[in-house]
Amino acid sequence: MVIIEVLRCERCGAPLETTPEDVIVVCPYCGYPNSYDRIFTEKNVFFVESLPKKEILRLFRERVRRDKDYLGLRGKVEVAKVEGFYVPIWFGKVKGHGYVRFVDYMEKDGRKEKIIRHRQFEEDSVVCVPARRGVYDIAVEALAEKFERGGYITFNEIGDTLRYMMDVRPITELTPERWEELEPDFLNTDFGKEQAKAALLDRASDRAKEIHIPRDTEVKSFGFGGEVEDIALVFYPLWKVYYDIEGGTYFVAYDGHKGREVLTIEPVRVWRKVAYALAALMGVAAASLFTTPYGNVEYWDFVAHARQGAVLALIIPALLAYFGFGLARGYGRKMARDVRVER
Repeated sequence: MVIIEVLRCERCGAPLETTPEDVIVVCPYCGYPNSYDRIFTEKNVFFVESLPKKEILRLFRERVRRDKDYLGLRGKVEVAKVEGFYVPIWFGKVKGHGYVRFVDYMEKDGRKEKIIRHRQFEEDSVVCVPARRGVYDIAVEALAEKFERGGYITFNEIGDTLRYMMDVRPITELTPERWEELEPDFLNTDFGKEQAKAALLDRASDRAKEIHIPRDTEVKSFGFGGEVEDIALVFYPLWKVYYDIEGGTYFVAYDGHKGREVLTIEPVRVWRKVAYALAALMGVAAASLFTTPYGNVEYWDFVAHARQGAVLALIIPALLAYFGFGLARGYGRKMARDVRVER
C-alpha cells in the first residue's frame, strides 16, 4: 500500500500542490506563504517592507499630473487595476576569474596594424536572478537589473551586502499575525538553491562580458569560471498600476519599497511621433550628405595628396554617415511604435 502525504496550508489547512523545486508555496485559497522544507528558519531568506497601495496610487496620480505626455489627456486616464507582488529574487556573491582575447589596432608607419590582445581578470561580484523562470515578466527583469546597476559594497556575507543595498528583514518575522498586515501577494519560486547557483554563475559570466569586453571590437574568445560563495533569497515588493486611455491599456511598475518607477509602458503621443520623424529625417540627411564625397572624383584626388591626413579624410565622413544611419534607424523604429518603454 502506498501512502501519499498531502501538504496542507499552515493557515487554512487547504491542500497544497508542490514540486521538488518549490521553496515557498503560496496557498491558492488564502494566499499564505507556506515554507517548504522549513526555509522560514533559514538565515539567508529575507523580505522587504512594502509601501501601501494608497501610496502607490498617489505616486501614479502625481506622475500623470506632472508628465507632459499626458497633457490634454489627464481627465481620460482611468485606473483599471492595481496589483502588488512580493517577487522572489536570488542574490549571490560570486568569486570569478576569466580572460578575453579581442582584436585591436595599432598605428605603425602611417598604417593600422591588426593585433590580438589578451586580458585576464579576477573579480568579486554580487549578481541576482529572478526566481521565476516559468513566467517571463519584463517588470521583474527590470527590477533585478536595477539592483545590479545601483552599486554596492561587497561584504564577506551576502546578508550584510543586502542590508547595505536595501532594508531586508528575516523571513522569520513573518508570523501569521504579521502576514495579515501585508498587502502584496507572495509569488512562488520556480527553482531552489542548486539551480539558483547555476543561474547566478551564468549571470556573473554575462556581467563580466559587459564589463571586460571592449565595445565595438571583434572578440576572438572569452572564458569565465568561478564559484558562488554565498546565496540568499529576497522577496521584494513590486507594484503595477494598469490604466486605460484612448482605448489602450498601459502600466507603470513601481519599486514597492522605495516608490521609484521601475518600468513604464505608455502611449506615444502625436507630437512625440512628429519629433521622432524629424530626428529620423535628420539622420537620413546626415547619412546622405556624408556618403556623397565617396562618389566625388575631387574628394579622392584630395585624399591621394593628403598623406598623413588621408586616413582621417577617409574615416571621418564614414563615421558621420554611420551616425546618421543609426539615428534614422533608431528614431524610425520609435516612430512606428504605438507604445513607449521607459526603464
